Amino acid sequence: MPRRGRAGGVGPVVSHGEDRRRIQTRIEREEFARGHRPPGAAPMPPRPAATTVVARPAAEGFEVLLLERPLTTRFAAGAFVFPGGVVDDGDADPAWAERLPEVPDAEPGACMAAIRELFEETGILLGDAPAARPEALARARAELLDDRRSFGDIARELELDFRGARLAYFARWITPERLSRRYDARFFFAALPDREAVVSLTPEHTSGLWSAPSEALERFRSGELPMLFPTWKTLESLTGHTSLEDALARMRATAVRSVTPKLTVTGETVRPVLPDEPGYDEGD
Repeated sequence: MPRRGRAGGVGPVVSHGEDRRRIQTRIEREEFARGHRPPGAAPMPPRPAATTVVARPAAEGFEVLLLERPLTTRFAAGAFVFPGGVVDDGDADPAWAERLPEVPDAEPGACMAAIRELFEETGILLGDAPAARPEALARARAELLDDRRSFGDIARELELDFRGARLAYFARWITPERLSRRYDARFFFAALPDREAVVSLTPEHTSGLWSAPSEALERFRSGELPMLFPTWKTLESLTGHTSLEDALARMRATAVRSVTPKLTVTGETVRPVLPDEPGYDEGD
């Protein structure tokens, strides 16, 4: 997996020359137009991936972290996303089993990838680092991003322990079969103990913001925060919870089922459709 280079601080959401509503339309069209499998060919196998919805307590309820992708990137340019990425070979190392939190029904490799990707992309480390000072963690992350060390080596040297992470596995999204670039993404909900987490971004993202799920949805619907379909559907599932503890309990109680959307086109509009929605059988 390509690394992102050295980290920098979180900045405010920047305004683009391109209207954000047009960014949303472009994202939907580009994802639909992205490489398709040839007619009659078998679907491409999806790559295992993990996404982390990291949340912190707020004065009222809780806030989740959204990261803005640069307009120059090939995938989801300009979209606001949750941290995440593909599962690396090292994530499935059996040696991690004793250091991971108890997350029912989650594959250890996906769980480890969720923790690793969050650390790489934001500097937030879930769990404990009893033998590591902050400067040692910062140095280790820089070496990880520069591809000079593996996360496994860092975890062993610094005695990282993830068993204390408050983590829930609550969703699984699989890219539509018609597309040639496909992912099988496990979604995890991570509850931080307080508001003190320092976010330090890499060049993979332009900016980051903390937002209540309902407020982020309002800004998405107004065209201010472009998002991919699984992102805003996840935000919908998080609305209505009275507190971070309530949200974590509900996510832990969620029965996970894999969801593979289909895509429908009406004029210039591309609309994802879920299996239990009208039009799914006619989707592509």
